[in-house]
Amino acid sequence: MSKQWECTLCGHIYAGENPPETCPICGADASVFEPAAETGEAPKASGIKPEVKQAAEQLNGEQAIRPALFKLSYGLFVITARADDRDNGQCANTCFQITSDPPRIAVGINKSNFTHGLIQKSGKFGVSVLSQTGHEYARRFGYSSGRDMDKFKDVAAHRGVSGILLLDDVLVTMEAEIIDQIDAGTHTLFLAGVTSAEVLQEGPPMTYDFFRASK
Repeated sequence: MSKQWECTLCGHIYAGENPPETCPICGADASVFEPAAETGEAPKASGIKPEVKQAAEQLNGEQAIRPALFKLSYGLFVITARADDRDNGQCANTCFQITSDPPRIAVGINKSNFTHGLIQKSGKFGVSVLSQTGHEYARRFGYSSGRDMDKFKDVAAHRGVSGILLLDDVLVTMEAEIIDQIDAGTHTLFLAGVTSAEVLQEGPPMTYDFFRASK
């Protein structure tokens, strides 16, 4: 029987040998997961626990910082990289435009993630912007580690100009080269210049709010 892990922020229950790289519900990284109590029952349905909601409403000052941060609007992206003949990708919510001329973006990646090491070795990464039908991509690239599996097996993808794998069934893709990086504690913020892009579909992008409401 797989182990069960509980997100201490939102109560999401994940089944697997290791906790997910990021919580698919609230976006927190693996460090907030703790082993769930073993009840012999199937994993509980995901969602914010009522007691967590009530407690969050009563917080203020420094205690309210983390719950407040999760009220910021987030998209859902698959960040991909390639180094040492290895491809990998992960689900991320921190990807944003810095400037349009020149075109520069930034992504935040957990240092413990396999993708982080590939980005640092290669100096580049890809971004696939999920559409509102991209739930399976979010689960596949966010629930497991590329150290243990080939996340691209049986997934429709193509190599971009830089050689990085990019997803086919997404709104847009971008490829970027690292300009600078900032140590943000558990994460690294990579500043990069966009070198290539594709517009593959039209439609609204996936957000965490939409993912939670429609999964």
